[in-house]
Amino acid sequence: MVSMVMATSCTKDSEDPMLDETPTITLQVGADYVYKNDTFMVNTPIKIGIRAMANSSTGAKLVDFTFTRTLSGNTHTLDSVFSSATFSVDLLTSTNAQAGVETYIFTVKDKNGKMKAVTLLITTMPGSGAINTFSMKLLGAQANANGSSFASVDGTVYKLADAKANANKVDWLYYYGASDFATIAAPNDAHAAEVYNNATNGLQTWAKLNATKFKLITDAIDFNAITNDLTLLAQTLTGVDQTRIPNLKAGDLLAFITDSGKSGILKVESITGTSDGTLTISVKVQK
Repeated sequence: MVSMVMATSCTKDSEDPMLDETPTITLQVGADYVYKNDTFMVNTPIKIGIRAMANSSTGAKLVDFTFTRTLSGNTHTLDSVFSSATFSVDLLTSTNAQAGVETYIFTVKDKNGKMKAVTLLITTMPGSGAINTFSMKLLGAQANANGSSFASVDGTVYKLADAKANANKVDWLYYYGASDFATIAAPNDAHAAEVYNNATNGLQTWAKLNATKFKLITDAIDFNAITNDLTLLAQTLTGVDQTRIPNLKAGDLLAFITDSGKSGILKVESITGTSDGTLTISVKVQK
């Protein structure tokens, strides 16, 4: 009876429905390979390394590899049939000629019909365009004598009276609030209007309040390495929907889209003081 119980126990373990019997598939990591979601210009050559192995428990050989890429509902498929315990291939291809987000799916199947897949999202952007760079621009908060308004079209910092006269050019203002602390805000932002409410030159008197939109960038980006608008466009594809970004700190990167539709990124270089302090920024924006 003891022997039978032990045999039954072994059978249950080997037929455990929770046991993963699928093969493994991974993307090759390395400087020459694309192995995570990324952004490129259209028609850019890329290399993707596929590494797959049979399931270590079943040992079922791999018999099929499929690569599908889909953009705007159009799908293209590459299918390869074979029989092996391992599968390795470097795919040399190019990003799509059409701008958009393309889905790459790599799937392996073993002789038992078990499958495993990995997915990449490759964003393609139009050919890169020129940018303007404005470095170490000093903006004063609402109680500081320096100008608080910035025009990304030419990098000019305006004091309030001049900003009103050039309202069509001003993309944002800097203020330091009691709860917002260090803040960049669009001219049409409600909080900015509460801060800059001077009866003569306050925002409520401006002829135009530009609707600049922002987002705080969380991706790892080398701001200094940006030489064209590829990164700017990639960072403004989604999520740029805020009229202000509060609680700024040195090192923060903000993506923005101006009222005229230009994409850009600003870097917070330093912050000093409070309502009488300053904000130093560097800006890269489409020409």
